[in-house]
Amino acid sequence: MNKNLEKNFIPLFVFGTLMHRQRFSFYLNGTEFVGKFYTQGQLMKAPNNSVYIDKSHKLSATIGELYLVNYYCLQRINHLEAISGQFPVGYEIALTRVWPYDKDKKLTFPANDNIYTFYYRRKNKPVKIITGDYNDDFDTLVELKKLLLSKKDITTNDIIKHMLLKMSIWDYE
Repeated sequence: MNKNLEKNFIPLFVFGTLMHRQRFSFYLNGTEFVGKFYTQGQLMKAPNNSVYIDKSHKLSATIGELYLVNYYCLQRINHLEAISGQFPVGYEIALTRVWPYDKDKKLTFPANDNIYTFYYRRKNKPVKIITGDYNDDFDTLVELKKLLLSKKDITTNDIIKHMLLKMSIWDYE
């Protein structure tokens, strides 16, 4: 078995029922809690009480938690988000920037002091494939697994750099 699939080094920002002491927090058992962070966008509640971040609200912030997870944990969460009762909307994994949260500081979005992390975004609008080539379409988890299996010594930075490059063909935010 490839150790990269088991290693907790994939950053994941959670902001709803996956957070500590929430209904699905057990999905993060065995992961590494990094701390409280926030991202750009307004936290919204859907009619069925699921939550999502509306990224069109550039001056609002959503507070959540950052974890380092392994591929298998991400796969379980991906399954949960795919069957969350939001069909056909649902959620998909994407990248976002997060900043360390400090309750005494104003929630701003400086160009520095942020990191990229994965998060689940609501599929509430079509996603453009900028290249216009359907062959550039890909499944994030499949791409991530290929990357993890392709190298022996891989870091969190390697993962983020690769996925930013791969996902740069998409019009995300």
